[in-house]
Amino acid sequence: MKISDHIRPANWHSVLFQLAGALGLFGILTIVPLIVSIILGEFLYARIFGILIVSTITIGFGWRRFTPSISPMKLTDALIVTALVYLIFSLVGAIPFLPVKPFLDSLFEAVSGFTTTGLSTMDESIIPYSLHFFRAYAQWLGGMGIIVLSLAILLRPGKSAFKLYSSEFGETNILGSVVSTAKAVIKVYLTLTVVGFLAFYLAGMSPFSALIHIMTTIPTGGFSLYSDSIGHYNSPVISFTVTIFMILGAISFPLYYISVKEDFRRFFRDHQVQTLLLLILVGTLIFSLTFGSSFSNVVPGLFQTSTAITTTGFNTVPTGPLSDGNKFVTVILMIVGGGTGSTAGGIKIFRLLILLAMIRVVFFRTLLPREAKLPLKFGNLTVTGEEVESIFSFFVAYLTILVLSTMIVVWVEGFSLIDSLFEVASAEGTVGMSVGITSSSLNPFTKLVLILNMWLGRLEIIPVLVALYPKSWR
Repeated sequence: MKISDHIRPANWHSVLFQLAGALGLFGILTIVPLIVSIILGEFLYARIFGILIVSTITIGFGWRRFTPSISPMKLTDALIVTALVYLIFSLVGAIPFLPVKPFLDSLFEAVSGFTTTGLSTMDESIIPYSLHFFRAYAQWLGGMGIIVLSLAILLRPGKSAFKLYSSEFGETNILGSVVSTAKAVIKVYLTLTVVGFLAFYLAGMSPFSALIHIMTTIPTGGFSLYSDSIGHYNSPVISFTVTIFMILGAISFPLYYISVKEDFRRFFRDHQVQTLLLLILVGTLIFSLTFGSSFSNVVPGLFQTSTAITTTGFNTVPTGPLSDGNKFVTVILMIVGGGTGSTAGGIKIFRLLILLAMIRVVFFRTLLPREAKLPLKFGNLTVTGEEVESIFSFFVAYLTILVLSTMIVVWVEGFSLIDSLFEVASAEGTVGMSVGITSSSLNPFTKLVLILNMWLGRLEIIPVLVALYPKSWR
């Protein structure tokens, strides 16, 4: 009997019930862009947002209202809902872009927004302010986690809620109740957003620019008002301020709450924080030296390192003209990513540390007697064989998708290997940095490949694969 024969298919009724609620939630959340478009006097977008609000709320909550109560979700159901919520938000979120772009480019922009990637096929200089806000708002929502919002607003505490939460953020349940945990994470997220807005404004940004950029910094998204991103300001003060909040966005959000409530020293004793800061220091030295041995290159070097490893994707220097060596270092940082439980993408620092610990254990086992037992530990946590297997499988799957997607871009578009690798690593890591490959002139198939990479990278592969696997449905 094959392994696949033991798979229990998803409960269609349960999945559709939750997706309908998510669609209604989209309508509620779209009230904010509606108000902004009215204030800005861009009434075409006010009408579009208004129609979206009415239609999504009617269809979504109408379905839930006239559907009987459902049984608790299984893990398969939760994974499928997680994957499809992002897809539904992206499909519906593509509609406001249709007045300026064809559907595929609009979908690309929406996926890039809700997955907090930041790759764009649009010319920022001609985008209406309503769309600028909607793009930033999409990244802000995507960073907070559509699933966390669904938990806090739509779901009651219980096993189903915990399965849905853990499929998005891992099993860091800091308050005993998953809904309480979600609300605590949202409080941290809102606090960083407000403090960051004030910091950006005091650093020299206009109020609207500070709002847009903090909404894309905390979720490590990277959409900007300008085609030259943060480099538009040509200000070391603004660059350094943005760097600080990019780093803050790449640190585990539950860690903030725990540090404030229990012991703030725990923040700097955290292995992921220590490793993140160490990698930023090393990367800053590399870029500062390659940019030129001058003190004025320290901030650009720090910014380049931080924007890559936090997977934010802002720029202060053009990425295309970088040397192949600098591009490769950037790719490595984009693949590593930030901390678990943060808004950053990549494989995450926690997994990297576990892989390095596994290599250490394997090495020492060759030097010790066969009967010697070497447990794999991470701090005070003993990592089980099943957890190691899961981490290693994810790492292999991540790199396999990276390699295959890179080869597709090379074959279809004819770009160099390093440039193609850079663009795919940016998409899969939900970074948004580009060497100039991403544009409206791309082959439609390449756009679909990058869209798939963004979707897979945001949800860390498994939920998307489960949603796409035929036997999950029948």
